[in-house]
Amino acid sequence: MIISMTGFGRAEGEFQKKKYSIELKSLNNRYCEISVKLPKNLMSKEFELKELIREKISRGKIYLNINTDEELTKGSTVNPEVVKSYYNSLKSIRKAIGSKEKIKLEHLLIFSDAFSGEDIGELQEDEYEFIRGLINKALDDLMKMKEYEGNYLYKDIEKRIDIIEQESVKILEYGKDRVAKERERINSMLKEILTDKTLINENRVEMEVVLFAEKLDITEECTRLNSHINYFRNFMLSKENAGRRLNFLLQEMNREINTIASKSSDAVISQTASVLKEELEKVREQIQNVE
Repeated sequence: MIISMTGFGRAEGEFQKKKYSIELKSLNNRYCEISVKLPKNLMSKEFELKELIREKISRGKIYLNINTDEELTKGSTVNPEVVKSYYNSLKSIRKAIGSKEKIKLEHLLIFSDAFSGEDIGELQEDEYEFIRGLINKALDDLMKMKEYEGNYLYKDIEKRIDIIEQESVKILEYGKDRVAKERERINSMLKEILTDKTLINENRVEMEVVLFAEKLDITEECTRLNSHINYFRNFMLSKENAGRRLNFLLQEMNREINTIASKSSDAVISQTASVLKEELEKVREQIQNVE
């Protein structure tokens, strides 16, 4: 079953009186991009933690935020010499550009090396395993929400795919009947125009009528469209993350519908093709949310 790319997960826990809070947020994205915000003692584990997330998520913009109360209790001290250096640099820049703007405290707060925090301690292996466990809990929470949202996406997409399938069947039946009627019309018209039978090569006329009718025939396009619909449904129910495949199949469906519309100047077929394209566009918008 398809799952959504959007979701949120959270987990909290305490390790040796140190509280950890894990938050995971996932948004739509073409690829898998992971941004992390970690305590200092976890900085060296950034790559491993990203790989942990990639084991369960293949697409989306994912934000991992890990907080610990120990970081909050550790104070920060000002580096006076560094602050003075930045202040003088800002004064020089102001003078160089002829600005009269006052240098404010907030201008200096953006320089992270103007402050130094206490070391919160080296990360122990058992503590790291505890944190990984919390991340997995947050991931499970996130996946539940993604699956819940995916269920709603599935119902809406399936409803629109049903409409596309039903309308394509109508087009096919109408198209077959139209080709037969068109052949009769052309034959009748030629008989009226070409009254001198000696000038008529009946085999040649029949061949031209057949060729013209083939240009109007949309059977192949409707067959391929139906095949794409079947594949689409199968991928929606598969356990694989099918977002990219579904997107590709939508492009192929759109190609067939465009061909059907271009092959016919018939008002009924053109109108039905427009309905198909409208529904297909609605499906495409929803597929952008599918992992």
